[in-house]
Amino acid sequence: MWDWIVIKDTLRAIVEIFILWVFLYQIYRAFHATRGARIMVGLFACFLALVVLAFFFQLNVISWILTRIFAPGLALALVVIFQPELRVGLAKLGSHPFFSSFAKLQRVDFLDNFCKAVSKLSNQRFGALFAFERSISMKPIEDSGVKLDAIFSPELALTIFHTKTALHDGGVVISGDRISAAACVFPVSQKEMSDRTLGLRHRAGVGMSEESDCVVVVVSEETGAIALAVGGKLERNLTPEQLKGRLEELLNISSSNEKTAIA
Repeated sequence: MWDWIVIKDTLRAIVEIFILWVFLYQIYRAFHATRGARIMVGLFACFLALVVLAFFFQLNVISWILTRIFAPGLALALVVIFQPELRVGLAKLGSHPFFSSFAKLQRVDFLDNFCKAVSKLSNQRFGALFAFERSISMKPIEDSGVKLDAIFSPELALTIFHTKTALHDGGVVISGDRISAAACVFPVSQKEMSDRTLGLRHRAGVGMSEESDCVVVVVSEETGAIALAVGGKLERNLTPEQLKGRLEELLNISSSNEKTAIA
C-alpha cells in the first residue's frame, strides 16, 4: 500500500513537471525572438538574484517584498510588455477549429459589412484599395502605412477613403475582421495591362496580388466600378453580390443560403 502511494505521488510529480516544461517551452518559443525578450530576461535575472540573496542571508523583509509585491508586479509587467504578442496568440487561439462555428458567424457578419462599405464607396465614387491578408504575412506592407488595428465598419472605410482625409491615398490591409493599417504603399505591377485605361490603383492591386496570396478589392474613383485581384489576375465590373460570392470562396467563408440585399 505504501509503495503504491509513493509511486502515485512520483507519477503526479512527473506529470506536473512535464506540463510545466511544455508550458515554459511554448512561452520561450513564442517570445524568445520578440523585442521584449531581453526585458523579460533582465526582470527574471533581477528576481532570481534577489531570491538567492534572501535565501542565503535570511533577509526576511526582502523575502516578504518578493512574495507579496515584486512577484505580482512582475506578472503585471510581463502582460504589459508582451501585450502585442499576447493579442496575436489569443487571436490564433480564437481561430482554432474548436471555435470555428463562432468565428464563421463573425466572418459572415464582417463580409456583409465589407460589401456594404464597397457598395457605398462605389456609389459615391470614392477610390478605394483593400488587401485581405491570408497565409502570407503582410507586415512589411503594414509598416509602410499607418497602423490602426481597428474593427472594420462601413463608416470607418468611407472616412479613410474620403478625398479630404490624410489616409485616402494608399491601400488598406485587412487581417481577420480588423483594419491593420491604412495609407499603405502597394507594389505596382509592371506587366502590361490589356486595358490601358486602368490607373495606378488597379496596377497596385494587381501588383500586391502578384507578390502575395492576398485578395485585393479595388474601387475605381472615376467610374465606381468594383474589381478584384488575386494571383496577379484582375476581375472587373463586379456587382456587390458577385464580390461577396467571390470573397466567400477565396476567404473560405460560408454563409447562409439566403441572400441578403446590399444597401
